[in-house]
This record gives sequence, C-alpha cells and structure tokens, in this order.
Amino acid sequence: METQKINRILIPVDFSETGLLALEHGAFMARLFKADLYLLHVVEFMEPPYSLDASVMMGRVEYDEIEKEAIVKLNELVKKIKVQHGVSVIPMINRGRVISGIYEAAKNNNVDLIVMGTHGAKGFDELFVGSNAHKTVTISTCPVITIQKHAKKIGFTNIVIPIDNALHSRQKVETVIQLAIKYGAKIHILGLINSNEKRDENKFNIKIDSVEEAVKEAGLSYVREVIKGKNLAQSAMEYSKKVEADLIVIMTDHESDLTGMFLGLLSKQIINHSPIPVMSIRPIEGDIEWPDLTGTSNPFA
Repeated sequence: METQKINRILIPVDFSETGLLALEHGAFMARLFKADLYLLHVVEFMEPPYSLDASVMMGRVEYDEIEKEAIVKLNELVKKIKVQHGVSVIPMINRGRVISGIYEAAKNNNVDLIVMGTHGAKGFDELFVGSNAHKTVTISTCPVITIQKHAKKIGFTNIVIPIDNALHSRQKVETVIQLAIKYGAKIHILGLINSNEKRDENKFNIKIDSVEEAVKEAGLSYVREVIKGKNLAQSAMEYSKKVEADLIVIMTDHESDLTGMFLGLLSKQIINHSPIPVMSIRPIEGDIEWPDLTGTSNPFA
C-alpha cells in the first residue's frame, strides 16, 4: 500500500479557541513533516446575482471591512508561526460558503491533510460550527484531523486505530504507522466486533493479525485488544480515554444512497462526540463529484 505523504497542510482559521488550537497542532505537524502550511479564512458571502438595492452595496462594504480585519489577523499568525516553527506559511482569504471555500482551497493547492477545530463561539468564531467540520470530513478527498478544545497537548504519543468489519477499515494502517514513526508514538490496535459467531470471530482475528504484523514489521511499540459490543463507537471512545490516547484514526466509510454520500455510523459518532482528536481517512476507491462552488479571491496573491 502506498504511504500517505504529507507535504501540504491546510488549516481553516476562524480565530476561535479551537481554531487556534488546531493551528498549533497543524504547525507542529508541518515542522515535523517539513510541510508547507496553508492558512485559510473564509468570509461568508451571499450576494444576489442582480440587485441595485443600496443595502446590498452596504453589505459589500461590510464584507470588505471583515476581510481587511481577517487579513491583519492572518498576517499576525503567519509571523508568529514562522518564528516559532520555521515553516513555510501561505495565507489565503476566500469569500463564499465555508465548506466550499475549504474544498476549493484543498483541491487547488493539492493539499495532503486538513487540520481544523470543531467548534466556534462569537464574532469570527461563528463562521465555524461543529457541522462545518463534519461536512468537511464528508466531502474531503484528503485526510482530515478534527480537534476539540480539550486537546491542549500538542503532539501524539498514543494513537488508537479501531478496526471493525467495514470494507475499508484496514486501509488506514499505513498512515497510522507513518504518524507513529514521526511522533514516536505507541499504537493501540483496537478490534471492534459485534458478532458472537465463531466463524466471524476467526475471520476478524485474521484481519487483526495482519494489522499487528504490519505494525510489528515497522518496529513500533503497540498493544492489541479486541472488544465486543453493540455500540462500537462508544467502545472505541471509552477505550481511547482509558489509555489516554491523543489521536484516533478512522475511515470515513462512505456509503451511497439516493441523496449522495454520508458517513458510516461508527465514524460519524466518533467525529461528533470524541474529545480526543480524530483523523478521518477517506477510502481510496471512488471520488465525489462536487457541484460548481463559489469562486475565491486572494488579496495575498
């Protein structure tokens, strides 16, 4: 399996507590992987296609002021990151919808990883709410790390890799190994099974054996545990808390229905409720066809 390379990291910045915490994680990772760091702020901008209404013009002026303020804030962050971490930092401003802006920035810059906070509060912070992180994970073609305000510790020393019976569950192993090598982390191989059938258990153990073998060959420290239960997501989060994990790595397990794409139940629960940072990796096969998105403007160019 091809190793996931991390050369470009995108940090959507909303200037909230969790957003700045995500920036700290992303900057540390950029230094570790010698990656370029892209800082993106999206100014929510909804404009009617045709209007001579004075209020629309006033709205444009207000957006311009918000954008100017965001540029000042981004430039301050750029200087700080360059001094503290010595990495290449590229600031960007987009106008439009937050999700569309993130998607376009990631696509246009061939981003390998997105790191973002999962909650916002007031003012600039309101541009980001938990649903933005969830939607980003859903549509992103590259891995996404979502971080809540609890994740104060920078760096990963205990990485949990939940393995269930999902078709693509095994695909995340090489990425976990790469992260563990870079961070000097211990890997927790967590088997999650909800069947009591002996045949299912035997097949599942073979899958876990292959994961253990890959980790062992990489020369990494690890433990292995198998948990049975009905709510596998809850079991994964409880186990992660018990071992003081600082990262959970999951597959998004996209499935399709008549309305498009949605996250598998286990991954959705973990992303929404885990206080521990979560790295979500999309299965390799297939790409999402995304409709035309809002254009961008970049005053830094």
